[in-house]
Amino acid sequence: MAKHPAVGDAQLARALGLYAAMVGRVLADPQRWLGLDDDPPPSAPFPARALDALRDRALGEVTPASPQWAGKPLAQRVDWWVTRIGISAGLAAATPRFAGVLADRLPLQAALGASAAGLAVCATAREHGRTDPAQWVPLLARVLFDRELPPAEQPVPGAEDAEQRLADDDGAGPGGPDEGAGGRAAALGRGAQRAARTVWHLARAFLEVQQLLEERPRGGLVTRAIGKLPVVGVAGGWLDERAGIRKASRRTSDLLR
Repeated sequence: MAKHPAVGDAQLARALGLYAAMVGRVLADPQRWLGLDDDPPPSAPFPARALDALRDRALGEVTPASPQWAGKPLAQRVDWWVTRIGISAGLAAATPRFAGVLADRLPLQAALGASAAGLAVCATAREHGRTDPAQWVPLLARVLFDRELPPAEQPVPGAEDAEQRLADDDGAGPGGPDEGAGGRAAALGRGAQRAARTVWHLARAFLEVQQLLEERPRGGLVTRAIGKLPVVGVAGGWLDERAGIRKASRRTSDLLR
């Protein structure tokens, strides 16, 4: 049923296995990897203060690290993750849209969007009791690319390897986070920059399967059109990626229900 025979099952499983292993580390410590928990100083620019206010209103005080977390209904826990990922990873994936339609020519643009949606898939599965990253690989294939991988053992790197890849900063060169998502996120504060770097490192796992990335969950035609405009394209890109994140979470819940 593969629409892109050039990307074989083994190649796709390998890329998704690496991605899932890294996401396992991210979800275990979202404050470290996704940021946005840092209160900006009074001298911070307006975008940083506005994003901080949005985060406080949207996420509340009960987080996965809170003792009350397990007592929250499943739907509320999933929605918390979707909101958190939409604010942090969705914004990081949208920041290259500052360049408008030119962002479509960046090889990493679609990978950034896929990595944000994939975070929602893994977080939703985790709250449904699927805590092993190997269990996320077939879900990622189904939700992101409409591919059904054979029931073979999925190659998932160990936690130490995944941690090292996430912490690797050798991508600060051309097209890396300092020139793309991270550079544009500088005005939003250290937390947003941290999220941008994380999403960039996650996105690199998808570069091996670039032919599939346009099939990832997306928003509507209007938000995509806005995303092609210079400067304001960031807003359209954010709405586009955030809608894709929500679609990915809903699809995952449907598959696990």
